[in-house]
Amino acid sequence: MTGFVDIELLLTLIVGGAVGFLSGVFGFGGGFLIVPVLNISLGLPMQIAVGSAACQVLGPATTSVLARRRSWDELRLPLIVFGGLSLGVYLGAEILHKLSTSTPDANMNVGHLNADRLVLSVYLVLLVILGGFALWESSRALKGRPVRTGWIIGWPVPPLTCLPGMGGQRVSVPVLAWFGFVVGFLSGLLGMSGGLLLLPGLIYMLGMDWRESVAASMAIVWLVALQSTIAHAWLGHVRLPIVMALLVGGTLGARLGVHFSRDVAPERGRRSFGWLAMSTAGVISVRLVELMKASGMQ
Repeated sequence: MTGFVDIELLLTLIVGGAVGFLSGVFGFGGGFLIVPVLNISLGLPMQIAVGSAACQVLGPATTSVLARRRSWDELRLPLIVFGGLSLGVYLGAEILHKLSTSTPDANMNVGHLNADRLVLSVYLVLLVILGGFALWESSRALKGRPVRTGWIIGWPVPPLTCLPGMGGQRVSVPVLAWFGFVVGFLSGLLGMSGGLLLLPGLIYMLGMDWRESVAASMAIVWLVALQSTIAHAWLGHVRLPIVMALLVGGTLGARLGVHFSRDVAPERGRRSFGWLAMSTAGVISVRLVELMKASGMQ
């Protein structure tokens, strides 16, 4: 048993290192790889993979927040989305817990989907959408035709507010709250930091400039990581040795990856993210087919 645990932690360390390396080289967070790899490759129960992945985000998120001094204006967006984030994280973690602790014969509103199938299915849809968008956006950028931003600026749902980095444009507070809810829900259910959705959402949906969107996303990711850690720890989904292995591996991998990142253009980084996301989606789809066959669903 001890030997198995040692091998599990070693493999987790390697997973963390690989994810950190990709983040360092291409400049995008590779956290979306952690849960599928821990579950599919290492065989960790889905709730443990999700809870441990959510918890390990808190370390680098806290470091990022403490390393930057913020004005009160930069905290307006995180405070606006805080309520939606909190509710979303709680619901996502609770649904995962209900699925992971239910018996196959339990009468649940979500039907016969178990935790593995639900989480992997959501990951599949999300990665196909984001990966496809990244490939499309990078292709347009290389052709000198950037994608239009500020998609939801014109939604006049009161009350409205102005945020830093939006050039004086006003945006709906309820729309921001719902955006926070979606980010929080997916973070609670999938164990991701939310950064996978936050930066594209802030830049393309709200039209924020890059600098302000990065500052806002760091604060929001910290809030998401803190709430997800509390929720999953309360539900017993966090395994601290796994968290520590991911943190150590991710830190070392990121430091190594930075040395290889100097010649990587932003468009190439986004294109690489797109292909990596689509490849991960392909692996997940194979696993979902195996799960359906195992349960007698053809």
